[in-house]
Amino acid sequence: MLPNLWALLAGAVVGGVAAAGTYGTLAGREQSRLRRSEQLNEDQERLRSELASIDQTVRSRSAQLPPSTQGQLRMMVVGLEDIVDRWDSLARYPEHHDAVNRTIKRHLPRTLELFLALPDSDKPRHAAEFKAQIGLLAGGVAKTRDTVVSKNLQALQTNRWLIEESLVDPDEKLFRDNGL
Repeated sequence: MLPNLWALLAGAVVGGVAAAGTYGTLAGREQSRLRRSEQLNEDQERLRSELASIDQTVRSRSAQLPPSTQGQLRMMVVGLEDIVDRWDSLARYPEHHDAVNRTIKRHLPRTLELFLALPDSDKPRHAAEFKAQIGLLAGGVAKTRDTVVSKNLQALQTNRWLIEESLVDPDEKLFRDNGL
């Protein structure tokens, strides 16, 4: 008995449609991932350039800044650079993501700008306020950096558990865990 030609044709058409749908879904996901990656890279580059500008301001005008804040400012810039390098990890935490954006784009530049705009004779009088503001910003940056690092460590531990689970015989692990 020979196969029905219409059945073969219908099977080829349905198979072709299914293959095209699968290809479209996979290609769409890949394009979406690429767009997200490009957006992430653009955000990172923009933030890096703004941080470089802040760092340049801190270095070039360090004589006008209180000595007690210079180290804190440099450490804050280094911490923000580290956070921006891990920007994709931070995307999972929108509150930290927004806080870092606001710190780099608005709070830190504005704080520096306002203090540096003061006449040199008034700066010693307002140094304590400037130091308090820098302390608040530095605390927020340290907290965000610690969150990002701790989440990366948790992911690393979870990965180890997944590897152990996939490579170890479950019965052997059960015996070992119970001291048998």
